[in-house]
Amino acid sequence: MRRPSSVAPDRTGTHHQPIMIDDDDDDYMNTNMYNMITIDDKEGNPYDTITIEDDNIDDDDVEFISERTPVTDNDARWGAPQSSSPASTPKRRPKRPFVVYEPRTKPIVNTAFLEAHWVSDKHCVVPGLTVELRIDPSAPFKCGDFLRIESIFEDLDTKNVYLRGILFRRARTLEGMLPKKLNEVYQVLQHNLGDSRPIHTQSLHDVPVNLATGIRGLRHTNALFPQNSFRTFEDMTGRNPAFVQANAGLTCRWKRVFQYTNATDLMTGYPHVQSLERLTDAECDEGLAIPDFMLRRAVPEVDSDLSVVDLTAEEAASKDAKGLADILGQMGKMRISDLRADSAFTFADFFCGAGGVSVGAKMSGFKILYAVDHDKDACSTYRLNFPGTQVFEESIHDNLTCRKQSNAHVRCCHMSTVCKTVSTAYTVRGKNHDANEATLFCISDILRKATPMVATLEQTFGALNKGKKQIFNDFVWQFTSMNYSVKWAVHTLSEYGVPQARKRLIMLGACPGHPLPDFPLPTHSPSPANPVVGLRPSVTIADALQPIRHNTPNHNPGNLDPKDFLPYSPHQLVRGCITTSGGLNNWHYSGKRHYTEREFACFQTFPLDHVFIGNRTSVVQQVGNAVPPAFSSKLYASIRKCFEEVDEEDRERVAPIDLTHDDDDVDVDIEQMMKDERVVMDLT
Repeated sequence: MRRPSSVAPDRTGTHHQPIMIDDDDDDYMNTNMYNMITIDDKEGNPYDTITIEDDNIDDDDVEFISERTPVTDNDARWGAPQSSSPASTPKRRPKRPFVVYEPRTKPIVNTAFLEAHWVSDKHCVVPGLTVELRIDPSAPFKCGDFLRIESIFEDLDTKNVYLRGILFRRARTLEGMLPKKLNEVYQVLQHNLGDSRPIHTQSLHDVPVNLATGIRGLRHTNALFPQNSFRTFEDMTGRNPAFVQANAGLTCRWKRVFQYTNATDLMTGYPHVQSLERLTDAECDEGLAIPDFMLRRAVPEVDSDLSVVDLTAEEAASKDAKGLADILGQMGKMRISDLRADSAFTFADFFCGAGGVSVGAKMSGFKILYAVDHDKDACSTYRLNFPGTQVFEESIHDNLTCRKQSNAHVRCCHMSTVCKTVSTAYTVRGKNHDANEATLFCISDILRKATPMVATLEQTFGALNKGKKQIFNDFVWQFTSMNYSVKWAVHTLSEYGVPQARKRLIMLGACPGHPLPDFPLPTHSPSPANPVVGLRPSVTIADALQPIRHNTPNHNPGNLDPKDFLPYSPHQLVRGCITTSGGLNNWHYSGKRHYTEREFACFQTFPLDHVFIGNRTSVVQQVGNAVPPAFSSKLYASIRKCFEEVDEEDRERVAPIDLTHDDDDVDVDIEQMMKDERVVMDLT
């Protein structure tokens, strides 16, 4: 049920009259607010009922009300005027208990390193081997499926022997983040940014030798599945999967990386950035590597295939991998200098809306080739502000299944899939539920069509909640099934010059052979009340509105009805995130009116010359759906920097070597190329 605009936002409700909630997408539904859905009185009787209608829900618009007094999260978070009467204290879910940190490696004190150790009468382990581990409930943080041994040492005080190495786990343990292939494994790496040691050293684990149950073969490769697996080197014809799982060789193509800001986050288990990355050619075993530049140059050669709409997701992914392998095989017979390099900074914007992402990409030097959206007013706005860009006003389904484009390939693309169905406040199915939810599962199809070097995705951070785990894991799978590395993190946009503490999940994908770009570092303090040394002050309401003039487009305060709301200071962040209805408590700081469309656009950091088409409701919705250009410009500046570094590396690395010489000459050339890490493998 929507609250009429004429009703003051501090109106309370009763258990006889449900509270009224604005509808939109979502933003900062945090743990505290999430736990206030039911508020009990002293006797434990629930007083409150929440009724949500329509499919446009926004976490930032939810105000939970008890029978006695409003209970909101906005006061503490946004600095709104405090109520004169004390609010009742709601019951909260207990915070997660502090996890006692278990060091990954033991201090090197009174120990002796060993060259080898007999695990059993049959198995002697030495550094370089891989052992299978049994599960030990007493050491939950130490258990992995396998350990690649770096060193062996004995604690002279306890006489216990330990294996030190890198943990590997089966792909199936990621609950759908990686394709579940038999005997495919991934590395487990942990990186504390406050630790100067290499990530490999930080990721070593010490495991008691009695956890080792046997020795297994393990290959590191960046070739596409199923190449260089047991299927290539071992004859398992007629063997059942259980036998193969227990005896056949293992293949590692991926690494799972947890990145922590400091030691405290590491000890409490709160990674800032997580990623699933393909191995680079330098991390592969000898003879099992494909040069990274060959992999990334093959991706643009893969044609968009509309016939995959008749296949399952797994079948389509396998067909794409085979097509890419065939292209790599053909490229192995060409002169390396003749391989086409993709050096143009081209861009495509899927679910483009009014163009918040495209504004940032254009500011960073990208050329926007085309954009896709189904909303009529949003497309009109986009065409007006990007006259040289081809705009497809159609559903994403029609664009992917019916439209064949000659300019489909771009070097970078963005996806802002509909976030309503993964919002933490979304409790009632709306009329467009199925269509909205279907957009969440078109990521791999967009990658298949655009074949980008790097792709970005923006979503509500509610997608990381436990209840949405299966959907988020499928986000990751849609990247990895296409052999794209992927990383993700939640960003607070006030740290990038946006005058609101809007939180967004950002995912970055990179094609085979291409490194993942870095996320941009914060440039501003998170809030005026919490300045950070070395960062610029937060952008406040006053700062954002200062450039507006009377003749600025979409700014007509005289057309708004007068109001009598409580005034507040403009020297703070916007009190509620800008949503598709404007956001809760977001009236003008004077208290005399609501904000104009231009003022909302300034809070979303759109430039003043970005003109919007449509009535007030439509424009506010376009603005609320947008990714703020202040953030997107920094994101794509980081991506462009990565592209420039890769281009420079390719120019220095690729030499005009002809692979079509006589056999004797080829042997000499390949031997030299192996020293230069420029081996071209035969993939057939």
